[in-house]
Amino acid sequence: MGILDRLFGRTEKRTGKPSSWDLLSGNAGYDSGAGVPVSPHLAENLSAVFSCVQAISETCAVLPLEVYRGEGQHLREVAPGHPVARLFQRQPNDQQTPVEFVEMVTAHCLLRGNGFAEIIRDGRGAPVELRPLHPDQVSVLRIPGTRRVVYDVTDIDGGSTRRLLPEEMLHLKDRSDDGIVGKSRLQRARETFGTAIAAETFAASTYRNQARVSGVLIHPEEIGEEASKNLGDSFTEKHAGAKNAGSVVVLEEGVRWQQVSVSPADAEMLGSRRFSVEQIARLFRVPLPLLSTSDSQAYNSTVELHRAFVQHAVLPWVRRWEAIINQALLSEEARRSTWVEFNLDELTRANTLERWQSHRIAREIGAKSANEIRREERYNPRTDPAGDEYLAPLNMMPEQKGAPQDKQ
Repeated sequence: MGILDRLFGRTEKRTGKPSSWDLLSGNAGYDSGAGVPVSPHLAENLSAVFSCVQAISETCAVLPLEVYRGEGQHLREVAPGHPVARLFQRQPNDQQTPVEFVEMVTAHCLLRGNGFAEIIRDGRGAPVELRPLHPDQVSVLRIPGTRRVVYDVTDIDGGSTRRLLPEEMLHLKDRSDDGIVGKSRLQRARETFGTAIAAETFAASTYRNQARVSGVLIHPEEIGEEASKNLGDSFTEKHAGAKNAGSVVVLEEGVRWQQVSVSPADAEMLGSRRFSVEQIARLFRVPLPLLSTSDSQAYNSTVELHRAFVQHAVLPWVRRWEAIINQALLSEEARRSTWVEFNLDELTRANTLERWQSHRIAREIGAKSANEIRREERYNPRTDPAGDEYLAPLNMMPEQKGAPQDKQ
């Protein structure tokens, strides 16, 4: 798409829903069969949703990003001075740290299906700044007959709209149905979230009314509406609430009290809320024990638990980040010899004994030098030449390369 297309505009097809700040405020959302709207704002009121989003976004954010250069698959070197490395290791913009930026965009994508950041480039075309955009500000438009897209960004202050080209936008997206815009898990499983929101609303209402319908006052005679109201208000003022707990009730004129209550357990409210936590954890693929639940029977150790979390919940998002960074921030020519990777060592490191046993084996078979092991353990390198030497066992012989042994 050329500059004339952007300036004068051509007929385009909207592939996403129109931007709406009502979704952010919780005033609107996806309809659900539970009778409540499902929006990111309302969903995050659920502790399970908040915990899942935080667990994934925070974990992705704390992983160090490395930029590598290499001419082949077996040779590579770290490039700390690369523009992309400076953005993700020092500062992506003048208001955020790299951790804050990655956490924010990942959370946007988890809740809304898409995460956006405007790419600011210098005169050479190198990225120098990443400015995050709220997904409700951005509309994705497709040019008819092509797969080309543009992005209309609405200014929340003045309401004006400006257009960005694909090379000016970093677009992280959840699973898409058309390959252009991501579809949020809230939208895909709206009934699950709607039921959970309805259960929380019901629980709050129940506890606001002292966790049960307290009872009824029965008068032996028929009384008018005003007298009934006065009787109820008088009784509530003197005997309801925590400050009146334990007070003595004196009833006159033949009035008697009949308690009417339905416990939360009888209403299956607690069971419904617990099941909602399981469903939400399933949608975000987060192990239940990480949400502070008591279900830990599926994991024999903490190591297995965290390994499952990394493999099923974090790794897909890490790979999404790596792919979009390579695509959006590196030119086609640069991608031939430059790529980015998140360092997952901190998440997959074994305990101290197992780790050093692994180092010893790698050192003895010549897979690692002493300085390579020291770098992995955050030690300063040895200054003697032996620090970069590789060892080899004395009792090992070269293989015969498939040739049969000579028969005696």
